[in-house]
Amino acid sequence: METQSQRTQGINFILSVMQVCGLWPWPIRNKSDSYLLVFLKRNFRYFLHLPITFTFIGLMWLEALESNNLEEAGQVLYMSITEMALIIKILNIWNRSTNARQLMLHLQDSPEYELRSEEEDNYWQREQRYFKWLYNVYQLVSLGVVYSSCVGVLFLEEYVLPFPYFVPFEWQNEHGYYYAFGYNMIAMTLTCIANVSLDCIGCYFLFHVSLLYRLLGTRLKALSAVHDEMTFNQELRCIFKLHDRTRRLTIECQAIVSPYILSQIILSAFIICFSGYRLQHVGIMANPGQFISMLQFLSVMVLQIFLPCYYGNEVTFYAHQLTNKVYNTNWMQCEKRTCNLLIAYMEHLKRPVKIRAGYFFEVGLPIFVKTINNAYSFFALLLNFSK
Repeated sequence: METQSQRTQGINFILSVMQVCGLWPWPIRNKSDSYLLVFLKRNFRYFLHLPITFTFIGLMWLEALESNNLEEAGQVLYMSITEMALIIKILNIWNRSTNARQLMLHLQDSPEYELRSEEEDNYWQREQRYFKWLYNVYQLVSLGVVYSSCVGVLFLEEYVLPFPYFVPFEWQNEHGYYYAFGYNMIAMTLTCIANVSLDCIGCYFLFHVSLLYRLLGTRLKALSAVHDEMTFNQELRCIFKLHDRTRRLTIECQAIVSPYILSQIILSAFIICFSGYRLQHVGIMANPGQFISMLQFLSVMVLQIFLPCYYGNEVTFYAHQLTNKVYNTNWMQCEKRTCNLLIAYMEHLKRPVKIRAGYFFEVGLPIFVKTINNAYSFFALLLNFSK
């Protein structure tokens, strides 16, 4: 009932943003494209990110390494570690761009995932719109952090960069400051949009898989209204095929999102720790713009680690719920052969479906709570060390 674009409408706009930001491959539509155009499409990402993203992040780490004390380093490290996670995400999506694009085309085009009723279609589109709304809010809040910091430093008497980095020329004067400030704002805007988009593409894969498990549960429950044995068996076999494809799809999604989630889990504790440490040294009266932007940044960092944990937990939860959905079928009136099929299916469902970050963590809400606890422990240790 749905079109190909509607099936993945929650991510279509994000993919367009990722193309502009050099994070998603530009389609080469036909062989008549000129050699120059094909060359630009294939190498646009390098032309964009090498002089801006990677150079800027390198300069931030150089500034952190040249700091004289922990307080100066803390002003840079909270953002440097965040950008380090971005580098891992960028390299991961570049390395797996072919697999990610093939997977997205499969989700859009495959008839295996076709919705069969108006009720399923309405539910699917409602969830897709919710994901798109979540992305818009996440992106706006993240850009708000960047621009509130950029605007806040303009009201200070001295020359201060919104996000400190090593500037290879004298910038603390009226002429040089705006060159350093302009590059800072452009680089942070690009890295912010790239970071949010890569977070959302990873979360979308998990979100889409969880929707398929919810769809399986809905169809299993609908079997309670089927009394014809032949129709029941046909629908049951269709459900078995969809479930088998969804299990394989879960593994494919895990291979794409696992490196970025692993890096985010490991680095988030340090990011939140240094963000809290810097917040301790930014006075709300002395620099209200920076103080507010730091609070925004801290909330965005918590959201950044929460989202993949939440959607990973959704996959596990709805896959586990399928066992209960089998009991809602009209199994008591089935023939023995059909009952044996259902029993075998329930035995198959005992194998847990879990998203793993590398070979270390199971992605879910428990690892989110543990990350926050680790961040607080590091923060307390850092405060004691600074004293």
